[in-house]
Amino acid sequence: PSPPPTAEAQTTPPDTKPAPEAKPELPPPSAVTQHSIKLATETVSYTAEIGALPLRDAQGTVTANIYYVAYTRDPKDAKRPISFVFNGGPGAASAYLNLGALGPRIVDTTANGELLGPPPRLIDNDQTWLGFTDLVFIDPVGTGFSRATKDEDKFFGVKQDTEALSEFVRLFLVKSGRMVSPVYFVGESYGGFRAANLTHALQKEGILSASGMILISPALEFSLLNTDDYDPLAWALPLPSMAAVNLEQKGVTGRDALAAALKDVEHYALTDYLVALASGNEQGGKAASSTIAKLTGLPLAIVEQQNARITPHLFMKEFDRTHGKVLSRYDGSVSGPDPNPASAWPNGPDPVLDATAPLWTAAFVSYAESELNFKTDTSYKLLNREVRNKWDFGTSSTRQGYAGVIDDIQEARAANPNLAVVIASGYTDLITPYFAPSYLVGQLPELHGARPIQVANYAGGHMLYTRPDSRRDLRKDVEAVYLTPAKPLTSSEGLSEGPKGEATPLIR
Repeated sequence: PSPPPTAEAQTTPPDTKPAPEAKPELPPPSAVTQHSIKLATETVSYTAEIGALPLRDAQGTVTANIYYVAYTRDPKDAKRPISFVFNGGPGAASAYLNLGALGPRIVDTTANGELLGPPPRLIDNDQTWLGFTDLVFIDPVGTGFSRATKDEDKFFGVKQDTEALSEFVRLFLVKSGRMVSPVYFVGESYGGFRAANLTHALQKEGILSASGMILISPALEFSLLNTDDYDPLAWALPLPSMAAVNLEQKGVTGRDALAAALKDVEHYALTDYLVALASGNEQGGKAASSTIAKLTGLPLAIVEQQNARITPHLFMKEFDRTHGKVLSRYDGSVSGPDPNPASAWPNGPDPVLDATAPLWTAAFVSYAESELNFKTDTSYKLLNREVRNKWDFGTSSTRQGYAGVIDDIQEARAANPNLAVVIASGYTDLITPYFAPSYLVGQLPELHGARPIQVANYAGGHMLYTRPDSRRDLRKDVEAVYLTPAKPLTSSEGLSEGPKGEATPLIR
């Protein structure tokens, strides 16, 4: 018999080669196609490109591939405005704004903004912004087709996201020869937060001074979205949105009608209602209950039980309980069956977000393949909920509190008085209430000589643009901003009398 193996032989691994490291998935090549669309007064020819830009670290190693869809009017004009567009989440791809509002093709909807299908149907968008700006829709890492080559989590945070997208914008402008173009940033929800943060960051870094930011249903200060249990603004600022839902249910519809009907509600929310809330449960709650019940349409008994303190979550749950339905936080005018009627909170699928996500995904994937000629086996992530769960909002042991960008907006305006700022919101949005931006802008000190911040509200919810009338109004209002020439700056800028920094409506 053979001798027993020595200890060395027992511990020495067999002569095998290590398994090769998995190589990161290479992005497919860009796809470029030619198209045209008929608008009100002209036919616009444009080039569509879908592809990825690689981000590299200091050693030149690719760390991520960020995908985009770009639409450029033909012939190319380097002096034409170019707009970089983001959705929010964080964790949402840009298909919502691309196929819902700004791009040349959109998903078909009803007059009330509900998506048709399945299957979804794409139609020409005669309200596309391509008539006055080239468009670049960006999917941050973890959304759409965009992926990190490794350690994807390092991109998930306010600071990390800003750095990555700043580099993307710089690379895109350089590679496309657009460094002299007027640059605008357009963002929805957290994308509005992202657009404001990016504008200020690029300005501070000396890379570029943007011409404007268009913030749609923005999350500007998270302290107002995740309020303290004893902060009266938690109940005051959402009140007009809840009243708007009640008004629409009673037949008050349309932008102008809602604006007129909500004027007194807005005044009440920041005056008598705040006083009542500050007076305490016993005195203030009882005094305000009947008014709040009338404005919201909730049963008086429920309002009295809550001492007139109605949160959007409670409103969503109770407004149509008699019919077994729960409202959408993204548009309170839309409801769906309540799968958990015994629950005190609306914890089932959202009637707007969850019900339509498969339609948006199918619409974009089909569009990319059949119309933009983009072929890939990579899965498309319209909503990546893991991104939001892992997001670093910048808090630490030395910096407590909520993230916000209202100061970034103000500082960017101070550095560039020509900077255009438009904030657009939907009346029946219950997740980022339309009255919050008006409140925040009203707290800003006057900036002499700076272009006023413009606040505009529309019929609809968080994705107000899915309503055809609101999409048309939004395009019309924003186009006027793009076409307003910047005034020349002088050495005395800011010393003479100029427009005030408070909010001003676009058309009223």
